[in-house]
Amino acid sequence: MIVKLKQTALLALLVIVAVACNNAGEETAVTPLPPTPTSQPEPTAVTDTQTNRDFIVIATDAPNPPFTEFDEFGNIVGFNESIMSSIAAEGSFEYEFVVTPYQGVLESLANHTSQEFNAVMPPVPIPDTPPEGIAYTDPYLEVGQDMLVLADENEIQSVNDLQPGVKVGVVHNSYGEVTALKELALAEEDVQTFETTTQAVQALVDQNVRVVVLDSYSGEHFAETYPEQLKLVGGTGQAAWISGRSFGMAVAADNTQLLDRLNEAIARMKDENVIERMTVMLIAEEGDAPLDPGEPRTGTPASEVIIGMVGQLTDMDPAMPPDLISWEMKMNTMSGLYRYTADNQLQPLLAAGPPHVSEDKLEYTIALKQGLQFPDGREFTSADVVWSVNRARFGRGGYLMNNFLKDSDEDGYADPDAVQAVDPFTVKFVLQEPTAYFPSILATPPFFPVSQDCYAETEDLTSTCGGIGPYTIVSWEPDNIRLKANPEWPGEPPPAFENIKVRFYESVAEMRVSLEEFGSIDMAWTGLPYSDFAALSGVDGDGDGRADYDSWTGPANFKSYIIFDQKQEPWTRRSIREAAALSLDREALAETVFNGERTPLYSPVPNEVPGFVAALPPRDLSRAQTLLRTEGYSAEKPLEVTLWFLNDGRYSPLEQAYAEAIKAQLEETGIFKVTLEGAPWETYRTQIDTCSYPAYLLGWPSPGQPVNYLDMTAWTDFFLENTTDTFCSNYESARMTELVEQARGELDDAARLALYGQIQQLWASDLPTLDITQTPRHAISLTSVDNVQIDALGMMHYELLTKGGS
Repeated sequence: MIVKLKQTALLALLVIVAVACNNAGEETAVTPLPPTPTSQPEPTAVTDTQTNRDFIVIATDAPNPPFTEFDEFGNIVGFNESIMSSIAAEGSFEYEFVVTPYQGVLESLANHTSQEFNAVMPPVPIPDTPPEGIAYTDPYLEVGQDMLVLADENEIQSVNDLQPGVKVGVVHNSYGEVTALKELALAEEDVQTFETTTQAVQALVDQNVRVVVLDSYSGEHFAETYPEQLKLVGGTGQAAWISGRSFGMAVAADNTQLLDRLNEAIARMKDENVIERMTVMLIAEEGDAPLDPGEPRTGTPASEVIIGMVGQLTDMDPAMPPDLISWEMKMNTMSGLYRYTADNQLQPLLAAGPPHVSEDKLEYTIALKQGLQFPDGREFTSADVVWSVNRARFGRGGYLMNNFLKDSDEDGYADPDAVQAVDPFTVKFVLQEPTAYFPSILATPPFFPVSQDCYAETEDLTSTCGGIGPYTIVSWEPDNIRLKANPEWPGEPPPAFENIKVRFYESVAEMRVSLEEFGSIDMAWTGLPYSDFAALSGVDGDGDGRADYDSWTGPANFKSYIIFDQKQEPWTRRSIREAAALSLDREALAETVFNGERTPLYSPVPNEVPGFVAALPPRDLSRAQTLLRTEGYSAEKPLEVTLWFLNDGRYSPLEQAYAEAIKAQLEETGIFKVTLEGAPWETYRTQIDTCSYPAYLLGWPSPGQPVNYLDMTAWTDFFLENTTDTFCSNYESARMTELVEQARGELDDAARLALYGQIQQLWASDLPTLDITQTPRHAISLTSVDNVQIDALGMMHYELLTKGGS
């Protein structure tokens, strides 16, 4: 039975060009659909096919995916049809397929016993010796058998290394299987078969087989698509093939005109790389599950610094609330009018200089730098500042600006005229009250200008527009973000390294595998527990006396403290609070409980925050005992107190041990008698909000978040403004209120820092909070990485990173 299917070369050529363009570089799943005609078409004789040189009929067998298949209309589709379409276009003729079993077609062609076709596209390679009366065209397809291995495979260099016991994967009933069993004579127990090429390669990635023998076009596809995970033994090209086979069209040996015409068309296709581009059709990633290529096995590229983090990048919209990961990404891809350097110095960035402050200290007028552009090409002007601020005030992170900008109707949102464009390169901010550290607030993401041509007016969580930062966003996928140095960034110094990639992991274990086993990240950063940091810091795996990794420690961005309810006995008395403070040995707590993860804190603000003063006294057990005795307590009449702590690991899995150590130190006075009570955060938060705990341990800021801006007040104001609820310290001090107001209005930096010092000294006396320990941020890197610098917000400055000799 012969089924005729006629197609014009022009229509088919358009189809294949579209397919090739759409699928270049991708694997294409092919699902064969057999024809379902109600009746078979009647064979039709071809009239004098020898003389009709502009129309030929080709016999082929179908379905034989991916070479021949049927579409839903019963038409031939697949690689053979696409090749024939291009040959016909190059040879300026039309063609049609007839579908017939392969058996006997060559004999009919050679003997001229059939007028139904004048060429055959056999489903088998060109034989070494053609059958009598048959001539083959030059090959339109040459396929070899390659060996695909993992990218870090060093032992298998040729077929000679396929020793007994080396597991080899092949596709069942494929040339790969024939090559492995017949040509290489591998033992059957060493050859594992799979239904699809993807399954075989997945087994290689999962290290269930050592080698995959597969068609060269598939091998090249996988090696080129996943170069960090896979490679071909011997490289690409025919020199690396274990064996090869060629496919051509068969014609009658005496039909030299047709043979020459076909060969000329095939030659032009090869010259134009048409055939090479079309082999994408032979690559089929079968099944529902695509290949999971696994971890890169070639280390990190010399041209890119790769940073690992545990967690997810949730948004790149500056109007969203802060978290350590998103703010770090934003601070490296956007900028504010001012910025903090890695050593915590405030500098103008998009601003041309310091602000001009009105006499009432409520208006900040700022000239902008000119000649700057956003990554989308839009010129940076004051209109962008106004648009960005007005957009952000309604965002979920808008509270960071609505707390400071003018809000005349007190609706919780800054007024529209709280930011004004004075001229194209001058902007004015109007505040609710004097805030001398306002430029520090302008250095945080909610105030970062973005292009109104690129960002949506409402939340734009997945935007990759960025702003005018040290880096631009090249791409963002769920598990990584790629950045490239921005030549438009006006900061100094310019980025030291051109390319940055940040990878996001679901677990610490996965990140450590990347660092330790594969070297596929240069650094483990956010989300790395201190125990892992400490373990990796001392590793010398090769025993050469040098550490395998460099350790980096930044400023503290978290503090632990006790809050006393100063309206509940015994904490109403200053001397009792002071005795508790003097009983604590912060060094011992940091070292014995946290093994160095935390450090002692003698202020309400961490050590690296500008204006820090170590105001709290060191341990003085004798003085503590004296104060307690003065209040009428003794060993015979102990002071019984209850200390609450979080028992759900919110801040650390060591919180209970921490509370027990504090209890032990208090009880070393011989007078304090402490009862510990634990509760999870959901219970804890409601109890402290209603002043139910007389004394309790807490941390600031919340886990995974930075403080809102880099100034002492970001560590203190919240505890002074929420004393009767939220934290319930019930602390009141007219002197503290006076100092805070003076500092907010003091524009001279030195004078304001002096006032900050007085606030800390008064804090140490009144103890709105009893601050105990602080937690620095830590990173581990390969030794090739240098200049890792972290500011007091806990943000790493990517522009300073170097690697190798960069």
